[in-house]
Amino acid sequence: MDVPVREVIRPASIAEALAVLAAREDARPIAGGTDLMVQLRDGRRLAGCLVDLGRLGLAGIRRAGEAIEVGAATTMDAIAADAGIQRSFPALARAARQVGAWPIQCRATLGGNLANGSPAADTAPALLVAEATVTVVSAAGTRRLPIAEFLLGPGRTALAPGELVTSVHLPLGKLPPGDRAVERFVKVGPRREQVISVVSLAARAVIRPDGTLAVVRLALGSVAPTPVRALTAERTLAGRRPDVAARRDAARAVQHDIAPIDDVRAPARYRRIAAAVLLDRFLQEAARA
Repeated sequence: MDVPVREVIRPASIAEALAVLAAREDARPIAGGTDLMVQLRDGRRLAGCLVDLGRLGLAGIRRAGEAIEVGAATTMDAIAADAGIQRSFPALARAARQVGAWPIQCRATLGGNLANGSPAADTAPALLVAEATVTVVSAAGTRRLPIAEFLLGPGRTALAPGELVTSVHLPLGKLPPGDRAVERFVKVGPRREQVISVVSLAARAVIRPDGTLAVVRLALGSVAPTPVRALTAERTLAGRRPDVAARRDAARAVQHDIAPIDDVRAPARYRRIAAAVLLDRFLQEAARA
């Protein structure tokens, strides 16, 4: 089946792209198109006009003061291969490496992964753990939103008509002397690669020299209408050593942070068990760090 799109516009500037999006209700932005093209063919989304973002300079990774800024059109393979991302945000690098197969990673973009609004978006838990923000522009101006406020529900984001994601801002931090950091991303699916996650976990722990947790951030995907921070589990672990008792308490607490459903990929009960197991494995690794 052909894609039901009558026109493709290739603007030369962000201002031109925003003008088209503001003027035409049937216009949809497209970068990699790995989600959008499938949705157009299936009839899940409609568009009379596609606005190609390829000429707008929205791809790239750069240091911006005490942060790393990732352009919205930056592809997953570029994110996974970037030395700065690997060093400072290893969960994001690992998540980007697990978005589909390598040809998909060469097309799929960070902005598209977020704008699609999927509860299973691989990069979203890692961005929640990084406490990232999304920069959104429109003809009316620019605004910056925390990831948690940007993702509203399945297929829903805070993007208003005529708005465009331009970048993601990753704040850098410094470890106190003697502290160690452990950060991981892992997902569960019916096979090892090229799979939509049944459950995913991004986690970051900063361990003091005495073995207690100075910082713990946990985020899960595919267990709620949006990817979520596990704030109850984080509070349960704060200041404790990740020993057997703490891991047991965290496994119980995380159940209050998630609201999984039964679907064709897995029942809710399995997702609850998997979330607890992934968390326990991470905390065991943090204890050994």
